[in-house]
Amino acid sequence: MIHQKLPLLDNSAATLTTYILDDGEFDRKNLVRPAVVICPGGGYNVISQNEGEPVALAYSRMGYHAFVLSYSVKIDNPFPTALLELAHAMAVIREHADEWLVDKDNISVVGFSAGGNLALSLGIYHNQPLLNEGTGLRASQIKPNQILLGYPAVTLEPRSEKTPDFVIELMEKGLMPDMRGPSIREILMGKENLSDEEKDSLNLLHYIHSELPRTFIWGTYQDTVILPTDLFGLAEALFRNEVPCELHMFEKGPHGMSLADETVKAAEQLQHLHLSEWFQLSVKWLKQGVGRSE
Repeated sequence: MIHQKLPLLDNSAATLTTYILDDGEFDRKNLVRPAVVICPGGGYNVISQNEGEPVALAYSRMGYHAFVLSYSVKIDNPFPTALLELAHAMAVIREHADEWLVDKDNISVVGFSAGGNLALSLGIYHNQPLLNEGTGLRASQIKPNQILLGYPAVTLEPRSEKTPDFVIELMEKGLMPDMRGPSIREILMGKENLSDEEKDSLNLLHYIHSELPRTFIWGTYQDTVILPTDLFGLAEALFRNEVPCELHMFEKGPHGMSLADETVKAAEQLQHLHLSEWFQLSVKWLKQGVGRSE
């Protein structure tokens, strides 16, 4: 496996970590493989480790080259900082496609939570001046062929204005990142105390269009961070724009479950959950789209 951490841009700490499968032998030699680019979540405040390397290795086992983007976070890196970094990551992969034996026409972006917001934003803006003029990159260099979204932040409407007590307790015990401070919307806007108009401008449902890639979405009813209606609303908006979409809404499971198996969570957190099935469903969905015309 080619495993290295590549810097992406000057004056940016963003990196792209590669999990490129070794070339095969005999009839498997020079095999060109599909790839996934993984955008972990973390509320644009941190980068979740559970949604990075474990997911990359899971897709590697399925025969995919994988890449994990560590993008810029915190309020001093507002929108579109991370989006520009993801666009450059896509361009780098396509630039090295021959060297890395990547199928440049089968590169998907996988995003979780805030990383889902980022992945969906690339689908929305890949052919817009914000990225094309802001980076000098063509849409063909940066457009994902598919997007896979795990409990994505779409509207950025908080499920509750008050952080639940049990979440505060977990943060204070060091069992989850401390997310207190500026909200995800304030981070994206680069300032606090937003107006209602500024908050609404970050709702990605306003920007869905027919040129988005086919999209796979999954989440849970029990998620205390992302509203189920975010996911339903996204699926409806994609349907209205004739963008192929698959939605899986699981009954049980909290926010941030990643693979929902013992590579990322303790066994007692997984009892009676079948949430981990999203991964195999996603692989079947990816294969189902192979050769599909845009």
